[in-house]
Amino acid sequence: MMITLKLPHLSSRVLAPATILGVTILGVVILCGMATGAGAVPVALNRDTCLQRAKELPDFAYAEAQLWEKKGGGNDARLCQAMAQLFRGEYKESAVALEAVIPVLGLPPKVTAGLWGKAGWAWFNAKEHAKADTDYTKAIGLQPEDPDLLIDRATERAGAERWWDVLRDLDRALSLDGGRVDAMVMRAETKHRLGRDVEAGRDLRMALSLDPDNAQGLLLSGNIKADRGDKPGAKADWTHAVQVAGDSAAGAAAQDNLARLDGKDPMKDDAPAKAAPKADAKTEDKPRGQ
Repeated sequence: MMITLKLPHLSSRVLAPATILGVTILGVVILCGMATGAGAVPVALNRDTCLQRAKELPDFAYAEAQLWEKKGGGNDARLCQAMAQLFRGEYKESAVALEAVIPVLGLPPKVTAGLWGKAGWAWFNAKEHAKADTDYTKAIGLQPEDPDLLIDRATERAGAERWWDVLRDLDRALSLDGGRVDAMVMRAETKHRLGRDVEAGRDLRMALSLDPDNAQGLLLSGNIKADRGDKPGAKADWTHAVQVAGDSAAGAAAQDNLARLDGKDPMKDDAPAKAAPKADAKTEDKPRGQ
């Protein structure tokens, strides 16, 4: 049986990007007027400050950056607007804006790569896989030894079911940072997709030895055991996943798998409390991966 790949921590990576806001990209401080009830007052704005606000208060930051642009903020203000759109969930608009502004910013390669990565992430969330792949590839061209970018592109390629390309990116990422449990689990699932279960098992054992409470790893381990008929082993892994995963997607999938193991239909059982997405008739009897 085949399972559905659970893409790792998509939302958390969008909300806490590893490749932009952790990098200092301070420009000169610019004074601009911000409208208040008492009239316009000068507020010090710079690229770092505005990007931090885009993450924490995207609606406010977007309006602020628009005013900043009118007051002469230029490309820095346009970058801030694009990032605010990303955190507002306006993915296509953010990607278009980022692609327009990145080439004219003149920032160092590491920072530019991070921005191309965010453009790729925006396209990915807009379900534009080809455009996402193009921007991720630009990012990796500037920073070929950045495991975060490789893992992000692998995530995007998994969404497009390009499993061999996913495997290549994860192999590279793990050659650069061999302790990345998220990459190990994702590679194990990719190998399971490709029918390489012995190798998948090795990756999973290593991942769970480093992080025994990794919910996604436990979910996948249970799925693989269920595929080979080891129901007690699958039940143990899924139960552990539920215990450590809380309300996460991995926890919900493990809970559904446990219900199926007991002969229940979680789609019907959950209906009175919460409408569940319609299951694919070809896969509803298989362990859930997400």
